[in-house]
Amino acid sequence: MSLFRDAMNINRGFYEGGKRTGTNQDFWNANSDFENTASPDRDTMRARARWLHENNAIMANIDGTVVRNSVGNGFTFQSKTGKENIDKQIEALWAEFIKPVNCDVTRRQHFGDMQSLILSQRMCDGEIVIKKHLTGKKNNPFQIQLIEADRFDVSYKVRVNNSNVLSSVDGIELNTLGAPQNYVFREGLMSSVKVPASEVIHYFRMDNRATQYRGLSEYKQAIVDLRNFAGYQTSTLKSARARASVAYAIETTNVGGHVGALAGNKQEENDPIYDINGVMVHYLNKGEVMHQFDPTIKGTEYGEFVRSCVRLIAVARKVSYELAFRDYSQVNFSSARASFIQDHKRFNNEQWHLVTYVLNPLFEDFLDANVMAGNIKGLSASAYFLNKSDFCQPRWVAPAREWVDPLKDINAIQKEIDMGITTIGEVAAARGKDLEDVIADRVKENKMLKDAGILTKEEANA
Repeated sequence: MSLFRDAMNINRGFYEGGKRTGTNQDFWNANSDFENTASPDRDTMRARARWLHENNAIMANIDGTVVRNSVGNGFTFQSKTGKENIDKQIEALWAEFIKPVNCDVTRRQHFGDMQSLILSQRMCDGEIVIKKHLTGKKNNPFQIQLIEADRFDVSYKVRVNNSNVLSSVDGIELNTLGAPQNYVFREGLMSSVKVPASEVIHYFRMDNRATQYRGLSEYKQAIVDLRNFAGYQTSTLKSARARASVAYAIETTNVGGHVGALAGNKQEENDPIYDINGVMVHYLNKGEVMHQFDPTIKGTEYGEFVRSCVRLIAVARKVSYELAFRDYSQVNFSSARASFIQDHKRFNNEQWHLVTYVLNPLFEDFLDANVMAGNIKGLSASAYFLNKSDFCQPRWVAPAREWVDPLKDINAIQKEIDMGITTIGEVAAARGKDLEDVIADRVKENKMLKDAGILTKEEANA
């Protein structure tokens, strides 16, 4: 009966994906919350991802390209409260804040560099913590500190029966609603510090589970493929090097004569050849023939394997093959443009995510601190906090995007403007510029040309 029951269980199930057969027993079924599933592997994957980032050029290139196109040298800030005097003061304060000595508690990094590091580390490690500091100083009331994921005290458990605390998840205390209440970080070997959630920006991407509280390396789907690719590549190169190192061999029927010449130290014309172009020569006995290996790799097997691996890696990292490998030899212009457009969507999403979860919250705390310090003339703390949304109006200008085909792109943009489905301001923002600055620069430039007696194109055609 037991064998019959097992046979029925194997074939039972309406859904093909739910059947248990002899060929799909390697599935890992984990019907538990996200953290219980991910916690055992999180640190291992982070360590492997760091190794790959440092030793694999493909991963480093993907990360670097995403960061350069999404962040560049950092987002440019503009205040848009509609009150010119207030906007100028806020922008001046921000221009001072982003300097390394002001924004970074370690006084080492410009805020633009910190943005790049935040995005890069989130992709590789899966997460990064930004701790906010109120300095109490009037001229520099707000700073930030970057904390790596290794500092989470994963051994911490809720020790006190507190009605406001539900549980702890790998160094994060949750309240009864499941919201982070405190973050616990290691200090030294045996101690830890608890930081309120209000003082922390825990930056990571949620996958597809509502029960996720910690990040996972974005390399997770590519780690095995990368390791296999690296192993195959190393073996192939070693094999090619071994074949290329085979020495010349000379077959002779006068082995005895050569041996006698060597024994008598005779310098005769028939002395054996010791090397050819620095490669050792070995004499064979009569009847022995050696066939030298061709060091070149035959066929297209190696190249196809490399391209297949890179495609799998690119899919896992949600970028195009061309971006991952910088190989445009396999596609025409239209295909390359289609890939470029999809990569731009990835960059746009990264920019939105960084602005929403990092830049906007940081700016709000920066502005709170400066208002409380009395650094904005004409704006009292009571007036600010009463109508905070009116004053907390940041606009972030992303780095410029290069056009694939400038003439076609410009003509398409002009048609969109003529049709009224986009604005010049949006076009300027896409190029990493602000329309007000562009107009001011054009007015200044036209005045300089006029003063020099040089006609503009419009004047010349009038």
